[in-house]
Amino acid sequence: MMTRVKKRGRKSLFYVYITRSNQLSKLLLLKALHSDLFIPETIKIDEEMDREEINSFIESVKKTEAEWPYSGMGLWEKTFYDCCKVIMVLVIGEGRWTVRPVVAKETITGFGVEIPVDRKLHDSFLQELSEDEKMDLEMHDHVENRHYHFTVYSVDRFISLVKKWDYYFSHKERWKMSIKIEDY
Repeated sequence: MMTRVKKRGRKSLFYVYITRSNQLSKLLLLKALHSDLFIPETIKIDEEMDREEINSFIESVKKTEAEWPYSGMGLWEKTFYDCCKVIMVLVIGEGRWTVRPVVAKETITGFGVEIPVDRKLHDSFLQELSEDEKMDLEMHDHVENRHYHFTVYSVDRFISLVKKWDYYFSHKERWKMSIKIEDY
């Protein structure tokens, strides 16, 4: 996931890479590090991890949290340029999880977000958005989907939209394909 920040002529690009292997086992490791995380009982895990991979993941989380402090409830925050806060939001669905950014700026109310949506669902997605969310709506096309940039007024609202509409997350089979690494 990438997010861009531009302030006073300065630009920043954040790329968040979590993991491509043993996703659900690593979710349990996050739970072990942060007991406030809620993990649905419906998540079934049939993965195996060796001690080296476990230690490597825990070390990477601790290293990340040195720069992006964990603020609870699946949120990691970092302030940039004294005016822009990027919050990484843990989203957990049926047997899958992801991290998506929301951006809070001192000059606006709410959070700037981006959600990729299947182009065929354009009209339905727009009907789901409130008039306030549509006010500053911008969109652009990618090869497989359309990306919508807009403002939401709560992190919970963002999570519900991601779970229902995010092109890579809302459908379990597409999510599985997006994390698979092909051996050549």
